Amino acid sequence: MPTIKDIAREAGVAQGTVSNVLNGRGNVSSDKILLVEQACTKLGYTMNQRAKTLRQGSSKLLAAILPNMHDRRYTDFFLSFKNYAESSGYSVRLYFSNDLVEEEEVQLQTVRSEMTAGIATFSSCTKDGKNIYHELGIPKEDVVFVERNPFDSASYIGFDYEKAGSELAEKLESKNCNNVLLITETLDYSNQRAFFSTFSSILKANNRILHHIQTDAQHCYTHFLQILNQLESVDAVVLTNYHLAENFSNINKTFYPQLHAPIYTISPLFTIPSIGCKKYELNYRLMGRCAAETLIKRKERKSKEIKPILLDNDGMRNWISKIPGSTCKKLTLLTLDSPTARIVENMARIYTDATGIEIKVAICSYDGIHEILSGLGNMDAYDVIRLDHTWLSWFGERIFAPLHELCSTNEDSLFAPFIPGLVPQYTSVNGIAYAFPETPSAQLLFYRKDLFENTVLQRLYKEQYKEELAPPQDFATFNRIAKFFTKRFNEHSPTTYGTTLTLGNSGVAATEYLTRYFSHSHDLFDANGNLLLDTDIAVQAMKELIEAKEYSPKRYNAWWREAAREFAAGDTAMAIIFSNYASEMMDSDSAVINKIGYTYLPGQNALLGGGCIGVSKNSKNKREAFDFIKWICSEEITTAMTLLGSVSPCEKTYSNYEVLDTYPWLGLSHKCIAQSKINRIPPQKANCFDERKFLSILGTAVNTVYNDTASPQDALAYAIQSYNRTMK
Repeated sequence: MPTIKDIAREAGVAQGTVSNVLNGRGNVSSDKILLVEQACTKLGYTMNQRAKTLRQGSSKLLAAILPNMHDRRYTDFFLSFKNYAESSGYSVRLYFSNDLVEEEEVQLQTVRSEMTAGIATFSSCTKDGKNIYHELGIPKEDVVFVERNPFDSASYIGFDYEKAGSELAEKLESKNCNNVLLITETLDYSNQRAFFSTFSSILKANNRILHHIQTDAQHCYTHFLQILNQLESVDAVVLTNYHLAENFSNINKTFYPQLHAPIYTISPLFTIPSIGCKKYELNYRLMGRCAAETLIKRKERKSKEIKPILLDNDGMRNWISKIPGSTCKKLTLLTLDSPTARIVENMARIYTDATGIEIKVAICSYDGIHEILSGLGNMDAYDVIRLDHTWLSWFGERIFAPLHELCSTNEDSLFAPFIPGLVPQYTSVNGIAYAFPETPSAQLLFYRKDLFENTVLQRLYKEQYKEELAPPQDFATFNRIAKFFTKRFNEHSPTTYGTTLTLGNSGVAATEYLTRYFSHSHDLFDANGNLLLDTDIAVQAMKELIEAKEYSPKRYNAWWREAAREFAAGDTAMAIIFSNYASEMMDSDSAVINKIGYTYLPGQNALLGGGCIGVSKNSKNKREAFDFIKWICSEEITTAMTLLGSVSPCEKTYSNYEVLDTYPWLGLSHKCIAQSKINRIPPQKANCFDERKFLSILGTAVNTVYNDTASPQDALAYAIQSYNRTMK
């Protein structure tokens, strides 16, 4: 392997310069950084991480010891553990014990030699066996025992397995299951003992017949055949492991198809509905994140407390329930075109299969749906209507049936699952609830993380602007960075453009302007309803928008979906996109997957977007329409839709790390929804304001300046006159 001396000779620089570049130290010019990187590539040099750790005297390395990787719960745990650790600046190594104490001990010796900062382990040790962690001298604060707690350690993360046993037993009691087969892993594991204890005691107390076997992945097929040969029939089969349940189901279907007993299993969290076993779900991705977070906090001395962590069970989630006594055969949903509209079409098939009610989805453009709603009158063509939440003030009372007429449930409990802050702006007009929040979203700044973290580009930017290259905090800096990444102004830029712009119609153009305006102020109107566009702030925001024209493609985007796809093409450094369109960046042909950074909008005062959904007051199937809306807005369904590319109004979705690992910016979007402080409607018209008409006025002003037919001051003055004349 080449040495630092070899690299220095090849690059034509001092050895100290090479050392500084390799270790990220020193005030090295961009030219010399580039020379060193080229020399390393040519000579095939890679940093010896172990040697670097020894020099530094510390490690930012975590270890995960798992029994295997074919069991989905371990995969879920590890993916989330790894993602959180890496996002915190740590690396992760994976070790397998194969559920053998001897193999676990060998792996631990390797872990120790790597100077690992912390260990998360599904330990195969048993309560009566030797404590290999103690014997190897591993400090208790460096270990988190996961799911299994062999030594009753306070450093433990698990679920409530006694509750799981109790709830599954009660479920079988409600089904009057008299003859039950229970299949567990070895009862030497604490979680298996806890489950078995409560489950068996409830069944025995009710004089049920319980058959029980213990097995593992290696021997399960033989054990399954043995027990099935002995049993003539059972009313239910319960397994404490989803991987075992899959194997049992295969054996059952292949060799004993006559056995039709339902199979219940403890399972990882399934975000997308699946057919097969009845699942009692536990959030292993949340467990993985908690384990990594706990170890890192201890390592960085942010937490000295060592105590057990017991996570909530998700349990048996209800994907669908039949509507009693309904004769309705079809519901028609009118919706704005968006990623969610297509996803709703697919999810509605589940609803149709369960209820027999066909869901017809009518998808319209932004302008098209506004025309339909404006002329709806007494037309009963639509049962459910999904519209932009900013239109609720204008259309809510005209098109929706009040929710209190549709159900007797208290509104507080009806809206309890939703993100705090969505009520009333996504639900109510004049204090009356008409709609459910469906796809709340916020603007975020997306950027090419690989470019912002490139050492040569960082140095070039600092040499040019005397500042560090980092995501911008204001739009003046945003434009400066956009210029830096526009090849027309910087021949070293790896992208042609610095940013995207979305100016497709007057309403969209107005939104681009308001994005800048609200980075300077919270209020668009004063207390008397006067439009605040005759201010220095208003003019500055317009100038910031028009300057961005120089750093974006000449053919601007019509909608945020197009902006997301343009950013995904890889030739643009930054983009401002509503989070409900951001999944478009992850299409199969995306050039930026694994390169996407995201942060708050400059000014940290994002506009909110997305839709709300309600029952048409003209519908002849109001009860069925309301039940469908409750279903489509439920946590189970909205979380599944989010994984498919939508966004969710439900608070619980944002602790589903399968979703957040796929679209990590959703956690930030969730924060932005709560933090947004924008007053974009005159206070006197808070309950009846035609925002689309207002945005058309403002967007016309934007377009006249953008096309260089008016100055910012003149265009904004005309917008004030037009508003006062037609809307005030």
